[in-house]
Amino acid sequence: MDYSIYDYLAIILRRKKAFLITFAIVFAIAVMGALNWSKYRSTATIQVVPSDIPEGMTIPVGMNAADLMQALVDQRITQIQQIVTSTSSLVEIITKFDLYPGIRQRTPISEIAEGMGDKVRLEMVGADLSNPAASSKLRASQMGAIAFTLSFDYSDPLKTQQVANELVSRFLDEDLKQRRAQVRETQAFLDAQIADLEKSMLDQERRIAEFRERHPDSRPESLAFNRQMAATTALNLQSLQAQLGSVERNRADLRGQLASTEPYTRVIEDGELMTTPATQLKVLQAKLAAISGQYGPRHPDVVKLTAQIEALKAETSGGGLTADLEKQLADARAELARVEKVYGPNHPDVRQAQQRIEALEARYSAASRAGANRRTVKDDADNPAYLMLQAQINGLDEQSRSLQRQLVEMRTQHEQYEAAVAAAPAIEQELAALSRDYDNSQARYRELKTKKQIADMTVQMEQSRKAQRLNVINPPEVPTRTRPARTLLLAGGFLFAVFCGFAAIVVTEVLSRRIHGAGHLAAITGLSPLVIIPHISTRAERRARRNRWLMAFGGAFAAAGAAVLVFDRMVMPIDLAWTLFALKIGIN
Repeated sequence: MDYSIYDYLAIILRRKKAFLITFAIVFAIAVMGALNWSKYRSTATIQVVPSDIPEGMTIPVGMNAADLMQALVDQRITQIQQIVTSTSSLVEIITKFDLYPGIRQRTPISEIAEGMGDKVRLEMVGADLSNPAASSKLRASQMGAIAFTLSFDYSDPLKTQQVANELVSRFLDEDLKQRRAQVRETQAFLDAQIADLEKSMLDQERRIAEFRERHPDSRPESLAFNRQMAATTALNLQSLQAQLGSVERNRADLRGQLASTEPYTRVIEDGELMTTPATQLKVLQAKLAAISGQYGPRHPDVVKLTAQIEALKAETSGGGLTADLEKQLADARAELARVEKVYGPNHPDVRQAQQRIEALEARYSAASRAGANRRTVKDDADNPAYLMLQAQINGLDEQSRSLQRQLVEMRTQHEQYEAAVAAAPAIEQELAALSRDYDNSQARYRELKTKKQIADMTVQMEQSRKAQRLNVINPPEVPTRTRPARTLLLAGGFLFAVFCGFAAIVVTEVLSRRIHGAGHLAAITGLSPLVIIPHISTRAERRARRNRWLMAFGGAFAAAGAAVLVFDRMVMPIDLAWTLFALKIGIN
């Protein structure tokens, strides 16, 4: 059966109810989908403004401008975003601007806030910091162009702009609060670190001073001097020992000469020449033998002669041992000086010579104490030769005592220098450990002072708003279009609703068993009808047709009102659309 255009029009008119119902349902679904899917988006652009102060004065040592800006973008902005889009913050915004009023009646506000968080978007613009290799090649001036956008999606354009502005304000406030809190905390932390380090350095300085005071002669810088002085004192010891040995030999020789020299001049008593104590002793012994036969042992003359004889015996037998020991001691000291020139202080020959001298000195002291009461030197001697020898011996005695004192002092100094040289390595190690700790503390102190100066400068820059900061270069505006565009969605929905309406007409017509018109009947039976009686409208039918037209006009007006309402709600507010239209055509 061939259909003409009139047949198609007749089918459309006949199935208009199915078309309108299907069209209305599909278009309503499209409208609802457009309302829920397409939202207004208000976007603000925020720039990361670098510091107004030259970067070399504020950037810490070891960090360049690119690293500092990247840290600001990648860390601080992300952290602030988490705070601003937290559930508690979004709940405050929802309550303040009365967002999602219908959903709030049946859904917990915390779940609404979580869904709202997906509507808040933050995107970086400018330099791509996701590539560290690329960002490290940017200059500081290029890094200043880094910015990011903060946007919010909602169904109401005015509230969308208000919420976006609120988010931007919170973002800037939180950034300012964090930066100021960070610099204050950094400043306080550095102050505490510097104070603790100063106390530690004072303690280290005190310990080093005490160490130097305990070891004034064993410090590392005195090692060369101590070694030189140890060698010098060793040479001086050898020289003093040689001098002392020479003095001892001379004194022993003089004592020998003194022992063989008569202390008195010749004296004649009772016709006899009394020259020496030995001769006197013989004379007195002869007298004692002569009067012993006449008087008893208690007679005063016998007692007197006996006492004189005992005194002379002591004089004649007292000086030999002491002189011999002095000679041996002089020889031993000369031998010690000789072996010390050849061997070291710890050589067995040197130790043996020292032990021999110590033994001879002990024997000499004992002999001197034993013969103290029988002095060989005569205080009343009148022989000039004897007196001269006695004066020379006294001078050598004084010289010997002086050399012995010098020898003791020099040996003490030598031992001190040797001990200082021996203790130098351990002392140097201990002092090096103390100095190393102190040097490390000084380096740390200088580093902390540099950071403290930077922190103080950062505080001043924050107070004068010259530090790195965020600046709004494009504030959020009232959106005029949705994303995706609702006009496109509505146009697509309208076309799809029309297509579904025509599809409903086709399906209804195919499934219908009714015969419509003579042509349809002729097509089915193969015979044309003889007579065609047209439809005769009654008065009730004409009244009903008129009512339908009135309803159609009323529906058209209602549809126009609905279209205006849909445009106001889904596309843009009517007043805003009129303002844009008036500006476009030049009406003030």
